[in-house]
Amino acid sequence: MLPAAALIALTIAATFSSAPPRFQVDSTGRATDGQVVKDGARPRVQRIAILPDRTTGRAWGMPYLLAAVEDLNIVRPDAVFTVGDMVQGYTRSTTLWNSEADQYLQAVGGLTPAFYPTAGNHDVISGTRTAGDATFAERYRQRFGPVWYSVELDLATVLVLFSDEGLGDSKMGFSDTQIAWLSGALDSAAKRGQPIFLLMHRPMWRYPSVKWNDRVQPLLEKAGVDAVIAGHFHALQRDPDVGGVQYHIVGTCGGMIDQHPLAGQLQHLTFVDCTSDGALRVWHQPVGLVLPEDFITRADQDRVFALREPVPAVHAVGMLTDPTTLTAPTKTMARLVAKNPTDVPIHITLDPPGVLRSADGPAVWFTAGRAGRGTPGTTGGMNGWTSHTLADIDNASTMANNARAVLQVAPGACDRTIPAKGEATIEVPMTLLPQSGTVLAPQLDVYATFVDSKGRTVPIYLPTRLPIERTIQLSASLQDATPLPVLAWDYSPYDTREDNPTLRFARSEDGKMLVIDALVPDDVQSSAPQWSAPDLKHLTDPHADAIRIIVDVPGRASPLDLLIEPFTAGCTVPDGVRMQCGTRAGTGWTAHIEVPLAAGAAANTSIQVGIADNDDTFHTQWRWLAPAGAAGRWRMAEPQSRSK
Repeated sequence: MLPAAALIALTIAATFSSAPPRFQVDSTGRATDGQVVKDGARPRVQRIAILPDRTTGRAWGMPYLLAAVEDLNIVRPDAVFTVGDMVQGYTRSTTLWNSEADQYLQAVGGLTPAFYPTAGNHDVISGTRTAGDATFAERYRQRFGPVWYSVELDLATVLVLFSDEGLGDSKMGFSDTQIAWLSGALDSAAKRGQPIFLLMHRPMWRYPSVKWNDRVQPLLEKAGVDAVIAGHFHALQRDPDVGGVQYHIVGTCGGMIDQHPLAGQLQHLTFVDCTSDGALRVWHQPVGLVLPEDFITRADQDRVFALREPVPAVHAVGMLTDPTTLTAPTKTMARLVAKNPTDVPIHITLDPPGVLRSADGPAVWFTAGRAGRGTPGTTGGMNGWTSHTLADIDNASTMANNARAVLQVAPGACDRTIPAKGEATIEVPMTLLPQSGTVLAPQLDVYATFVDSKGRTVPIYLPTRLPIERTIQLSASLQDATPLPVLAWDYSPYDTREDNPTLRFARSEDGKMLVIDALVPDDVQSSAPQWSAPDLKHLTDPHADAIRIIVDVPGRASPLDLLIEPFTAGCTVPDGVRMQCGTRAGTGWTAHIEVPLAAGAAANTSIQVGIADNDDTFHTQWRWLAPAGAAGRWRMAEPQSRSK
């Protein structure tokens, strides 16, 4: 018998059906390891798929239908229906109509589940403009099947209606013959005691001439119909329920659309799930999102990782002029070294296929689907979806837009193919714009693309900061010092969303000390369990917020290398170094550090400052004053008033 606490916990779990599986727990409330969970039986589900309209007469729509077939063969519903408009039709040519029918039937012929069509206006109406011309309705019966019928599935009954009996007559309606058939079919379906839904092409409840509420709705309510589903409008929408009956209009699967998905226009599949306890649920899924087990192969993923880790395939070399020293736009050249560690060629560009830009930077990224290839807007590239990856990772601190705005780069300025295992230096012409105040280093959004084993172009995003040549001009007082940003020079998914720290550099009043003032935006001030003298691991990966100062002083055998953890109890600094730290409500913390540096020595001295942010987490993020991490340096210059 379970302990009382376990029984209570299991009772609580059972109360909330959203919390399965239900685990046994011990008297302390902890789940016991190694247990066997007996999961109860649930109502059996019958899944029925519906293909929306495919009427464009254009080649670009077919990849959606082909991708839908691939999706369905993975999902494996019990049956696949349509809501009609499978051919462009509206033609006088039986040859053309037959070729369009061949194309559609060949596509759906690849379906593993059974296929049941619905006749749409494009499928049956003649291009002769003669109302009642049954030429193509008869061909439809020969090629596709009946125009009204029912299908008795194991857990559902599906009734397919014909919404174009007038064959071009402008007055929509159902004949008495079809209504009589519907009434009898509904009676039979009701006796089965399973969910019932109707399919038709046009949403006939929307047409006053049909007299739906008088002629059809009472029949549906009497039989207990669950849902009515139609197409025709090429725009997905849910109409209000009437008398317990759901009303749905689906969009397209290869058909013409011209608006945003939130306007209801998207290439999709519709599913109807019916359960053995009589429940019915309608839901939708964009085409091409059912991914097979080999959507990404190990070989292709190895190429992706090789281009990103342990170091990016592209890095900048050399130094650009400090934008704060410019008075006018200046033409310059950025130099990128690209190394291709993979077994396939890569293409280095700033203008990759699939990035859809907005006014303030990358917005969305087009993703080629399983049937799509290449670039959106081309015959092979339209099947897919958009990802907000670029917008999601864009960090206002580490990848700020003003870091891009420092540069003017012409389209196509970087366009280079690197062979497998090859290497090249790429020169990118650009214009560097003058900046004032605290500015971030220039950033290039570099992409390395390759063609994967399925023929898709895969872009790898490699944001690249360009090193700048900056001299730190010491000021006579901190009040006069220009704040300099401390940056994440290399992209990391662990970058925090906090603003960059800033540093001010000055001389002490007596001229004997280098004064460093830090302002660190930080939501959490973190300390280590205890202070210990910094070793190599401590220097590179402190378990607390920290400042590291590395000063190359002429005449010293090794650089002065200080690590300060301002919130770790017992933290000490070397003799002669002064430190004062504090917190500022809502803004983070400050540090005032004075390092012995003889007057005049700064002119031959270089420095690097890193600030580590821990936030009481496993990872500690470093940001640095100069590029290249602990190895980076910027030279210092004495205050101008002192150096004269």
